Amino acid sequence: MPLENEPRSGRYPLPLKDNGYVEFAADNAGARALLRDVIHEVSPSENMPLSLHYDEEGQLLRLISTLQRRLPPDETRRIRFRISDGPDMKPDWKPLPELFGEVGGRSVAETILHRLFTTYMQPIVQSGGRIEGYEFLLRPLPELAPFQPANLFETARRIGHHAFLDRAARRSAIRLGASHLPAGTKRFINFLPSSLHQPDECLQGTFDCIRESGTYAQDYVFEVMETERLDDPALGRVFDIARSQGVRLALDDVGMGFATLSTVDRLKPDYVKMDRRWVSGCDTDEAKKRYIGDLVNRAAKFGGTVLAEGVEREEEWSYLRQVGIPLFQGFLFGRASPGPARMLASSR
Repeated sequence: MPLENEPRSGRYPLPLKDNGYVEFAADNAGARALLRDVIHEVSPSENMPLSLHYDEEGQLLRLISTLQRRLPPDETRRIRFRISDGPDMKPDWKPLPELFGEVGGRSVAETILHRLFTTYMQPIVQSGGRIEGYEFLLRPLPELAPFQPANLFETARRIGHHAFLDRAARRSAIRLGASHLPAGTKRFINFLPSSLHQPDECLQGTFDCIRESGTYAQDYVFEVMETERLDDPALGRVFDIARSQGVRLALDDVGMGFATLSTVDRLKPDYVKMDRRWVSGCDTDEAKKRYIGDLVNRAAKFGGTVLAEGVEREEEWSYLRQVGIPLFQGFLFGRASPGPARMLASSR
């Protein structure tokens, strides 16, 4: 059994910025007229031909959502766009469909703009069964068409919407935790490294949301998702900024994708979340036992706390406690739900 999965490709388009200048070009007169109508609908004061200066993400998302809804698919392929910091900059033109994506029967832009998702919470417990905190997970609204959250994030990354989606998901999680959890309860919130293209600016809104919610930065743990490359130098800056505010860092799904043992050694996260593939059947699998022992020893060298994900059986929990792992997550202790677990897990 190999100790690590081969990483998937982790390079994605840069996320769209919160403000900028978007231009369109079309050979068809009807398409140009529709573009002008939509631009005027989004910004009635705009008088520049086939272009829009947007000051916040909502304007751009409304424009993209409306164009995706109103333009015939054949027409979109004949329209080009470019987005820059200002009208004097001239990046390359791109086909308009590169801005479009759909999940669950709705455009990604519309899903983000109107917050067409909800947030669930899954308990994280201590070795004795007491709840330490919760991981917050994006889920589809029950009254709308279902979708896979991973598909939503992957599509958002492909079309450059991932910073907008990631930020909206973080804010939703912060507000849910503020309304349900007492101070001192840890709140594990995922983030995509590629969404934080300007760490200081991108994280400031999250810290502001934490303060506005009346919660404390010390209760938060930002989880770095393992689906992207983790060798960007900016990630170290993200860690420094978060820790300066009192927020802790976790590396998610260690042992999968880009979350390798060498990455653990390099980033030294406060929490090391071991992927479920190493947890499942670990009480009887010698290769998994060796991997777990290696991971525990590595984390101990820099004071990292190991958290075992995907615990489903009593035998797994018993073995993991025996080797000194202090935190656990999985169906044995509760599935993700719209609110906190109703009762504490108990040791057996």
